[in-house]
Amino acid sequence: MKESAPPQLPIFRSRLQGELLARLLLGPDREMTMLDLAVMLRTDLGSVVREVDRLARAGLLVLRRTTAGRVVRRDTATPLYEPLARLLMLTFGPRAVVAEEFARLPGVVEVLIFGAWAERYEGDAGDPAGDVEVLVIGELSHARAFDAAQEAAARLGLPVHPVVRSARCWQEDDDPFLREIRAGSLYPISG
Repeated sequence: MKESAPPQLPIFRSRLQGELLARLLLGPDREMTMLDLAVMLRTDLGSVVREVDRLARAGLLVLRRTTAGRVVRRDTATPLYEPLARLLMLTFGPRAVVAEEFARLPGVVEVLIFGAWAERYEGDAGDPAGDVEVLVIGELSHARAFDAAQEAAARLGLPVHPVVRSARCWQEDDDPFLREIRAGSLYPISG
């Protein structure tokens, strides 16, 4: 079944292509294996390999063979890198950046985007939201979540507002604010 173009920016072939490019172009400049990308993007390895091959042929990514298999990294030498990275930041950026800044924190059980960005990721292609709302479930201090939000905001150029709740609090249904969050769109983030 052919996947449709993503509503965030329908110039991409698929949501997978946009998310894959966002992970490689917006994160730290590093090499990643195809398997790491598949796990990170919660998709099958074959789809990742095909998409990476297409993007490498287009000159956006660099592939290298190692004894452990093929690894991929972004090609910062292409003149398309900077404008494409900016487009990706404005469309797919919050998911990639929030995953990197929040999911690595000790004590985090789950990270979800809610509100307007979650609605966009769910398919509502309305105007881009002016901020990113993040629900962090786990045992961590508000100060750590705020620091991660500041880092994410600096990278995205958008305010990032974290809401921290324990796993017990999230499982119980006695918080009206969490009930309101549950009633809207929630978009899970993987690290």
